[in-house]
Amino acid sequence: MVERYQNKVIIVGCGPGLKAYISPKALYNVKKADVLVGSRRLLKLFSDVDAEKIVLEKNYRVLVNRIADWSSTKQVVVLVSGDPCFFSYSRLIIKKLGRESCIIIPGISSIQLAFAAIGESWDDAYFISLHGRDTEYAQLMKSVREHCKVGILTDHKNTPAFIARQLLAGGIRDRRMFVCENLSLPKERILETDLTSAVNIKTNGAIVVIIKRE
Repeated sequence: MVERYQNKVIIVGCGPGLKAYISPKALYNVKKADVLVGSRRLLKLFSDVDAEKIVLEKNYRVLVNRIADWSSTKQVVVLVSGDPCFFSYSRLIIKKLGRESCIIIPGISSIQLAFAAIGESWDDAYFISLHGRDTEYAQLMKSVREHCKVGILTDHKNTPAFIARQLLAGGIRDRRMFVCENLSLPKERILETDLTSAVNIKTNGAIVVIIKRE
């Protein structure tokens, strides 16, 4: 039997980090929330919203059940970075509640902003996420060998330098690396380099890496 929820859960894409990139429709729906769920960083964007705020951390698998319970009586809005349909927490929510019980408001993915920053189209690129994933290196190698452009979501462990070392160890050299750091934020930085030089890059913040065949 399929469970039904009184209020649809609204999943809002908050874009790359700067509030100016969040759509008016998203802002309107956030203000309607009884319960606002998101990371500490995203919740800080809405300190003026009068809603119960729930921090999303490593509790995300347990929290999805609580979201389902709250939605029977309250309007729940879940904040996700980037776009909800691109390597996002929304996948677990939709699997739990069903797509008919969710409303998704798109956001600008950091991938989109990264390709815009380097002046490249992204309709012919391949995408992979290393964010919180330590088992994707074989797929990374395969994708870089087979595609002219690869967009990569990273984390504090899978840094541009680490990615460059992995690719070089796999015999891949004729590629350019674009490092897009803190996109849309005051400390935004865009670097272009070869893989050999990339092993020495120091980064601090949210990073998107783009690998392009020379």
